[in-house]
Amino acid sequence: MFTYAHTVIDTVQTAKTNTLKTIVTDVKVREPLQAIIDAETKFAKSMTDIADGLYTQFTSQFQKFTTKQ
Repeated sequence: MFTYAHTVIDTVQTAKTNTLKTIVTDVKVREPLQAIIDAETKFAKSMTDIADGLYTQFTSQFQKFTTKQ
């Protein structure tokens, strides 16, 4: 269900990173901000993985329930 979620997340986070690199030229200031973006990326991807697992498990169990008669 969430096949393209990682692609969307990567696209948005890459845009944030590129904007950050354009606006903040001092590396010492940029590094902590980039760490936040990286943490957001990791968090968002883990949430989509969890949601995908829940969806897969739910649909599997629902199919088993509905096919037993």
